[in-house]
Amino acid sequence: ARYGGEEFVVILPGSDAAGASKVAERIRAAVEHLALPHAHSRFGVVTISLGVAQADLQRHAQAEQLLAEADQALYAAKSAGRNRVEISSAS
Repeated sequence: ARYGGEEFVVILPGSDAAGASKVAERIRAAVEHLALPHAHSRFGVVTISLGVAQADLQRHAQAEQLLAEADQALYAAKSAGRNRVEISSAS
C-alpha cells in the first residue's frame, strides 16, 4: 500500500523478519532489474531502499511504533549507500 509520497508498506502476516527481508530483497532486485534510467542516481537507474520491521504485540501497542521502526531501518539503508534492505535492530 502507498504510505506517503514515495513510501510504500508491505504487510506480510505470519512472516518473521528473515522472511520479510527475503521478500524485500526480491522487491529491491526487481525494481533494479527494470533498469529505468535515472540520471541523478549514482547507479544510473531507479533503485529503492527498504526498511524491515517485525510486529511484536509487547512493543507495538500502536501501529505508529512499528512504522517508526521500519522508517528508522529505511533511513539506515539510505545512509548505508541506498539500493539495499535493512532490518530494524529491534526486530
